[in-house]
Amino acid sequence: MTKQLHILLTLLLAMIFTSGGAQTVLFNETFDKCIGTGGNDGKWSGSIANSDFVPDNGTGYDADNNYGANKCAKFGTSSKLGYYTTPSIKLTGNGTLTFKAGAWKGDKTTLNISATGATLGQSSITMANASFTEYTVKINNATGDVKIKFTASGSSKSRFFLDEIKVTQASTNDPNLSFSATSILTTLGNSFTAPILSNPYNVPVTYSSSDATVATVAADGSVSPLKAGTTTITAKSEATDTYDAGEASYILNVTPSLDDAISVAEALKKADGTKVLVKGIVTRTNAYNSKYTDLIYYVADAAADNELEVYKGKGLKGADITSADDIARGDEVFVYGTLTSYKTTKEFAASSIILKQTKAEEKTSITAAGWATYVTARSVDFSKTSDVKAYTVAYSATDDAITLTPVTAVPGNTAVVLKGNQGDYTFTTTTDAAAVSKNNLKFYTKATEVAKAKTVYILANNNGTVGFCPATVGSTVPAYKGYLSISGGTSAKNFFALDGTATGINSIAADKANGRDVRFNLAGQRVDKNYKGVVIVNGKKQLVK
Repeated sequence: MTKQLHILLTLLLAMIFTSGGAQTVLFNETFDKCIGTGGNDGKWSGSIANSDFVPDNGTGYDADNNYGANKCAKFGTSSKLGYYTTPSIKLTGNGTLTFKAGAWKGDKTTLNISATGATLGQSSITMANASFTEYTVKINNATGDVKIKFTASGSSKSRFFLDEIKVTQASTNDPNLSFSATSILTTLGNSFTAPILSNPYNVPVTYSSSDATVATVAADGSVSPLKAGTTTITAKSEATDTYDAGEASYILNVTPSLDDAISVAEALKKADGTKVLVKGIVTRTNAYNSKYTDLIYYVADAAADNELEVYKGKGLKGADITSADDIARGDEVFVYGTLTSYKTTKEFAASSIILKQTKAEEKTSITAAGWATYVTARSVDFSKTSDVKAYTVAYSATDDAITLTPVTAVPGNTAVVLKGNQGDYTFTTTTDAAAVSKNNLKFYTKATEVAKAKTVYILANNNGTVGFCPATVGSTVPAYKGYLSISGGTSAKNFFALDGTATGINSIAADKANGRDVRFNLAGQRVDKNYKGVVIVNGKKQLVK
């Protein structure tokens, strides 16, 4: 009666787990058709277990010296080896073997287990003497047809009892729901296509949005963004008689419309913690470090004396920064993130993203004098531009002289001097430019006043001779304007002609070309007389309205 209840409970659990997809029973042998004595009736020795062997699975098995006992089976005699091999079991992959075993009272307790068509987690077990114990053994790497063999450890006094042999396998009825992307970014007002749901078994699914104020999702999975924010879109399927419950989801980040972007000036007035979309021009960047996937850079309004730091910002659509050329001076960007303050300085908190980026062209002008300084924003290949040659400039304090070295390609943020015909030039960017060495051409990232005589030399045209002469102390050098840097300075001569002829010019406040004033904005870009805003003319700041 006790065993019948145990079997009934086992079958009930098997049905439950099988229908829910947790475990599938592939083989089950109860030996309940064996009508005899021994084992389940508590008898483990004497004149017992000599009835007919009648297994549930009556064909395909192999056994020797096998006998029926009390709803279990005995194998072996006091002098003969016994074994039992199951019929072929259909199993691919991994499974689980469970069984009950016990040794004849006083006999050996080792039982060997082996398999064909699979490997077992262990090759033997140690039985209790005169008592059943339940065992669990892992079945691994099954190839389709598996047979499991139970063998006594010897021919003499190695009798054993078996009961309730079962082979199960974890259900493979996962509906395997998945989306084509785990995270997606969209901008309000732009067309939006939701990630595709993979539903290979066509199970019924329902969709939900974790924040329906940000985006709603229809019964067919189509999504309608409503406002800026973040929500999780989930597809779920219920458990059935065939498949387990399933679920897949993706994160939807909705950003404001580009039409709602505010200026840097407006952003600087916003409270900390405010999420904003800011349109600005990149004025400068910190040095790129390949160990990190973000970059510190600064943006400002096109014609304003303001600046907003973007602290550890990400690239376009949140992409990692992988190159110094990903974000560069002069780019127009729409930056989305959260404002914060470091001490008293307003900035974007870490991980802001760029929603739109228009990369600036690498271009400059050369006057009739035939020479100009230039600071690259990105890596540039000058060899692709005809009629222009680029040089680095090295200063020797010993000789008090400069040496020009031709270069074809340089990285971003490198100052060079250009020689060419008068005109406007647009240069070709490259990804293959090695850093230059022995270059005394430098630049400031912000407009800077000259503090010491004969340390900052500006390119100038003096009566038809072009060269470097010292900027006046107190004059302002625009950002990203190349200059010749000389440390010490006081003993250096007053002019370094690019054609090799020195002249006795004393100093010059800023760059002039053929006597005409040259204007720069605060980003160091040369502008014409129609430019409105703060400009630097002859080393002095002016506000042009």
